[in-house]
Amino acid sequence: MMNKNHYFKFNENIFYIIVFLGLVFSILNSFYQIKNFDNFNHSTKLSDHHSMINGDINHFWSEGHQIVKQLKNGKNYFETGGEYRRPYLPSRIFALFSITFQENLNLENGKVSTQNKKIIILIFQSFIYYLLLFFLYKKIIEYLPLLVSKITVLFLAFEPTIFMYHSSFWSESIFFSIQLVIILFILKKKHNITSLLLFGVTLGIFYLQRSVAIFYIIPIMIFFYLNHKKNFIKFSLLSLFAFLIVLMFLGYHNFTRSGIFYTVSTQAKDAFYIYLAPDILATKKNIEVEESMKQLNKKKEEWVIQENINLNKEEDRIKYYNYQRKIGISIMLEDPITSLKVIANRTMHFFVIDPVTHVYYFHSWNNDNGYFYRSEEHRKWILPRILYSFIIYFFCFFGTIKIYKEKKYRIILFYIFLSIFYFTAVQSWYGGTRYFAPILIYLAFLFSFGIEFFIKKFRKPI
Repeated sequence: MMNKNHYFKFNENIFYIIVFLGLVFSILNSFYQIKNFDNFNHSTKLSDHHSMINGDINHFWSEGHQIVKQLKNGKNYFETGGEYRRPYLPSRIFALFSITFQENLNLENGKVSTQNKKIIILIFQSFIYYLLLFFLYKKIIEYLPLLVSKITVLFLAFEPTIFMYHSSFWSESIFFSIQLVIILFILKKKHNITSLLLFGVTLGIFYLQRSVAIFYIIPIMIFFYLNHKKNFIKFSLLSLFAFLIVLMFLGYHNFTRSGIFYTVSTQAKDAFYIYLAPDILATKKNIEVEESMKQLNKKKEEWVIQENINLNKEEDRIKYYNYQRKIGISIMLEDPITSLKVIANRTMHFFVIDPVTHVYYFHSWNNDNGYFYRSEEHRKWILPRILYSFIIYFFCFFGTIKIYKEKKYRIILFYIFLSIFYFTAVQSWYGGTRYFAPILIYLAFLFSFGIEFFIKKFRKPI
């Protein structure tokens, strides 16, 4: 039954119109981004690169193009693609777009094609996300106050960090949509065998879209145990079974393609070594990060020669990545105090919300002006970002208190904090604000309870 908040009226039709406008604005923003940034950034310092499709996105785009070519040349699907270096799904989504609409992703010279209808991808991911917001609203009004439910959905529809990703080719938008699907499963009162198997598959797809989600099944199992103790064995076994099926599919694909069965991306193996170990070593030895990287690279090169590693062979590259993972972890464990200091500093940066950088500025920034994060343009955004983050956290703080005081909502609070803790633990050490974005999906609930707290406190019942 719906919860009613008689102290505040919010016309249902107006609410739906506002959310629909969110979808309209998202699509219009996508057209704006394509019109202005479906082009090449001509830099005198770097080779020309596409303004929207660069970095990791370019890897996914190029692999998608490679997969389509391999399929056209008669290869079996499980023989397509390259080394499982980055998340599995994004390149397959681009390949599916290419096949479905018969649009080449790249030109013959290997450059990103600006002659295709890539806007379709952006419209599709916006449509899916806002459709799921509708289903989420219909579900959460069964559990939460009506006003809280509406504010939550409006936050998710318009919060600029989330909103901007729908108009980019980063993996976030679809990742957000999968998060919403998982929340819908979490709120489902009754599960049968089919729904639990689908839930496990969804968790597997969650991982395929972003590698950081590989262990997200752990907080899910903890939540299941606390919320469904009587059926925990059934819930966990069926969900875990379906999740493992997805991993087996991934492992089988890698085995068919390369002769090696593995399910963890190679990027996940050496991430600590590349992005964290140099800072720890530099802090420990009081040297520049560049110098610590040189020292690490020298040892790595010596190991490659000593072990007779052929980096042209995928099997040897995996040994190479495993070596880097071992060294990266050992550097962290050898000096845990310094490691914690470095991670704490990066975590502070991680929690400063960044609504525009990874879409607008990464599209428009000219590399001739230097590295964006060292630029005056970046510095001028620091204070506004801190103030914006403070406002979000302010309402989330009071929302947390309100939820905790009302026992019937505590289990939802527990799920929210499990999810926030998980994504903080697996991503905050990197320090990049882009990786904070999925946490905003969970903060939306805390923020909404905080807004409701102040509305209820200062507005007389009507």
